[in-house]
Amino acid sequence: MKDTQHLYGAILAGGSGTRLWPISRELYPKQLLKLLGDKTLIQQTFARLKKLIPVENLYIVTNEKFATDIFLQLKSYGLVRENILIEPSQRNTAPAIGFAAAKIHKRDPEATLLLCPSDHIVKPAAAFARDVEAAYPHAKKGKIVTFGIVPRQPSTEYGYIQPKSRSKGVVAVQAFHEKPDAITAENYINDGYFWNSGIFMMRTATILQEINQYLPKLDKALTLLDTTRPFAHFEKKYDALPADSIDEAILEKSDKVSVIAATFNWQDLGSWRVLHELTSKDKKGNALNEHAIELACENSLIYGTNNRVVAAIGMCDAIIVDTEDAVLVAHRDETHQIKDVFNQLKAAGKSQHLEHRTSFRPWGSYTILEEGPNYKVKKLVVNPGAKLSLQMHHKRSEHWIVTRGTAKATVDRDTRYLDQHHSVDIPVGAKHRLENPANTPLEIIEVQNGEYLGEDDIVRFEDKYDR
Repeated sequence: MKDTQHLYGAILAGGSGTRLWPISRELYPKQLLKLLGDKTLIQQTFARLKKLIPVENLYIVTNEKFATDIFLQLKSYGLVRENILIEPSQRNTAPAIGFAAAKIHKRDPEATLLLCPSDHIVKPAAAFARDVEAAYPHAKKGKIVTFGIVPRQPSTEYGYIQPKSRSKGVVAVQAFHEKPDAITAENYINDGYFWNSGIFMMRTATILQEINQYLPKLDKALTLLDTTRPFAHFEKKYDALPADSIDEAILEKSDKVSVIAATFNWQDLGSWRVLHELTSKDKKGNALNEHAIELACENSLIYGTNNRVVAAIGMCDAIIVDTEDAVLVAHRDETHQIKDVFNQLKAAGKSQHLEHRTSFRPWGSYTILEEGPNYKVKKLVVNPGAKLSLQMHHKRSEHWIVTRGTAKATVDRDTRYLDQHHSVDIPVGAKHRLENPANTPLEIIEVQNGEYLGEDDIVRFEDKYDR
């Protein structure tokens, strides 16, 4: 594209991806996963925008829980930490977009902003680039341009955009419609409606004007982003905002909204049903990974993990997903209820909604072996030459036991090397670090004790991975 000096991109990456549970968890959602291809969804999105927009003009809107993982995934793509905009709390798309627009507008009052979700499949990149280039001049003139997807079939999973005419190019929007029933969806297609992709382009000045008109509480909160005021003032106002979607709060009311018929292929990777449609299948319509075996199954997705075999017999239109600590078995037409399962797990305080038993870090991984009131037992695997951050905990002590390899352990001013079967105690409040000085993996059993054992009880002083 030409004239990209004032072109910016913002990727919305704060969602929890509950509909892809149990693979997607609250602390490690779908945008961080490699579901299709060798790149995660957010890496694919960032790489796509990087071809159109200067990398220094690309921003991520997310929350504190995901910020470090996103930075580590995108650091090699050119993302700088300053361009990660961390929402004080998750308040839906209208506040998130307003937050991004206000921050970018302060940097460049002439900015035009391309907004994209982090979990969509968009191909080919060349068609996406052409459509963005076609929408750009309209956005610069004050329009909020939405990218409408020509429906492939009637669908009850998406919202719809009703254009005022069937003219080609960028046309005004008549109305937005929520997810319909099957009969209504078919009528929408016959009347030339588009699927709502959730991709928008507009000047930051334009969207901020609409926020001023339609969302006065959000507008008031955004005025507190003045650099001379403490950020806590903004956080307090932001946390109290209603969870408004950009569609209902602004786009359905504004007279500045237009739509362009997208020429790129698009898919919202929002459910197991959709993932089954996009995955390679055998002659009977089954999508299987290397851990799955099927007999007399049809049109099913069977997904195993952790080197455990999953065998299915006589299943039709089924979704079967096996993980370390949870198993999902559902009919393809009922996967919309997975969100309800997720919410029940959360309400019951079960950890399966929050994280996997094994979590990966830039230095290696840890697996939760056992946990209960005031204690947790983990297995840590530290890669050769890797080291954890120099850190401390306010609310827990730790005890490390080496089960394989050699560890270099620092506790306050004491540094020692620990061989197999040796151990060390880390008191509450002690600065400590674990390193693997060898060229073979290091395995540690870590026993935590304390009144609070959450992963956010970490104060980092130095970190090799810029967390």
